[in-house]
Amino acid sequence: MKKLLIFDAYGTLICTGTGSIDSCKEILSLQDKDIDPVKFYADWKVIHRKHLNDSINGPFLKEWDIFENDLKLLYEKYGINRPYKEDVKIMLKTQFNRKAFDDVLETINELKKKYRVVIGSTADTYPLLENLKENNVIVDKVYTSEMIKTYKPDIRFYQYILDNEGVKASDAIFIGDSTQDDVLGPQKLKMKTVLLYRNDNYKTDVVKPDYIIHSLLELLQIDL
Repeated sequence: MKKLLIFDAYGTLICTGTGSIDSCKEILSLQDKDIDPVKFYADWKVIHRKHLNDSINGPFLKEWDIFENDLKLLYEKYGINRPYKEDVKIMLKTQFNRKAFDDVLETINELKKKYRVVIGSTADTYPLLENLKENNVIVDKVYTSEMIKTYKPDIRFYQYILDNEGVKASDAIFIGDSTQDDVLGPQKLKMKTVLLYRNDNYKTDVVKPDYIIHSLLELLQIDL
């Protein structure tokens, strides 16, 4: 039986909804170019991932600062002449007032009776703590990229949590919704993984988590 359960936060415990695409629409409404917000957000995600990787390999930047750099590059790409440091606040405010998924509280509260339950999230600390507080999600400890000074899927992210918990990788399991961050990353340390896929048609021949679930409540039926 595993001693430690490490949960991803966003997309796993906390729903981000349509906040990001809505923010892109609001940002683009401030200028007069005809830009598709869906395409704009798709470009943003690519740039953001690159900047996260750059921060893994170079000087660490908080995600807040990375969002600023993202928008600066996007404005240059799309020829937008606006103060990106002001406009990025529209995106950043969506980090608050997010709701937990309906299956979170029951699952976490039950699992805490048997395991130590922590969160390991690519996030800045304050917004995540506020989201957890607002949704009454109580875990044993929260670890963020801001605390660890690196981002998933850097192996140092997961090792930091294991070291601080005093647990071997073989006694921990990582649960999340990202194949890259929550499966492939932990597997580098030989950690078992659970991939949460809230749709019913997930298939892959490349990524092989130990378990695939479609609701967190399914964890209560698995002998972890």
